Formats: sequence, C-alpha cells, structure tokens
Amino acid sequence: MLARSVAVILACVLTITARAGAQDPMPNPQAMQMQVQRIMQERPREAEAAARAFLHVMATERNLFRVEDRLSELETLKRAMPDAYWAEIAQLTVQFDMVQNLMRRDSVRAGLVTQMFGLEALARTLQRAYRNASEAQRTTYRAQLEKLMGGHFDIENQLRLLEIKDIERRLTEVRAETQRRIDKRAEFVKWTVDDIIRDATRPH
Repeated sequence: MLARSVAVILACVLTITARAGAQDPMPNPQAMQMQVQRIMQERPREAEAAARAFLHVMATERNLFRVEDRLSELETLKRAMPDAYWAEIAQLTVQFDMVQNLMRRDSVRAGLVTQMFGLEALARTLQRAYRNASEAQRTTYRAQLEKLMGGHFDIENQLRLLEIKDIERRLTEVRAETQRRIDKRAEFVKWTVDDIIRDATRPH
C-alpha cells in the first residue's frame, strides 16, 4: 500500500466510489496528485487547518487513534522534517476534500473511505518510525502494519460489495424495463408510427 504512489491509491478509491449516484463526477487522480504537489510547494496555512480538522474526523471513525497523539506527531514532524510534514499535510488535505465531496452523495461510502484514510495515516506514521528503528522495533512495526493493512483490505472489500449491489440493482432495473418494452411491443410500435404520420401530415 505505502509503496504505491498517491495517484494510484486515489485511483483505487475513486474507482470504487465513482458509482455513488452523483451527477457531478469525482475529481480524477491526476488532478488530485497535482493538488498534493501544489500544497507541498506553496504550503498554505489553510491546508494545515484542513489537515488537522480531518484528523479529528478520522479519530471519530471506529476510534482509530487519539487525535492528540497525531497532532503531537505532526508538530514534531514540522520541526524535524518540514518536507515530510508538508507531504503529510497535503495528503490529508486532499483526502479531506475528497471525503467531503463524497459525503454529499453517499455518507456510507464516505465513512468507509474515511476509515481507510485513517488507517493509511497510521501506516505512514509507522513507516516513518520504521526507518530509524532497531531490528526488534522493526519486527513490532511490521506486525502493526500488517494489522492496519489487513483492516484496509477489508474496508476496500466492503466498498466493492457496495458497488456490486449497485450494479445488481441497476441490472435488475434495466432487465425490467427491457421486458416491459418487449411485452408492450405492439403499443410502442403503434405510438411510433402515429408520431411519424402526425409529423408527416402537420402543416409546414
């Protein structure tokens, strides 16, 4: 999961959530990746506020983590590794915007995606800690990462099951409409011919 680029991760989530029944399309992964890069370069203060707000939202989903711990870790990262700090801020900000857009069209999917992003935030924290850890600590971190990514995989499957249900519902509707047209073939043909003749005899 963490070895994949932001664009690929977003593409996966967008593919799963694209069938939420909204009229407006979700932003494409390339545009979101560009937004992440822009935030990392420009470092706007409003992005920091959005990222912190999203941490509060994620913390309420299944009690994923203590928000105080994550905020404290962000402050430490800001002092020690500014580039890594802004990469994290950008990721959280773009994800928060996506969740807010999704919430307006499908609150169930939005909740699941929020949980996924929360698990990813925890995994990134462990990834940073892993770099300078001892072998014993790395063993512990790996076990924790496996647990997090197992939960992430399970949520992805829940989203896919929702998509399957949507597809099955739409297929049922299309089949019913097709059968209705077959059953009323004579009426539809008559109505069509009536329209053609009516148009042909209409004064010009």
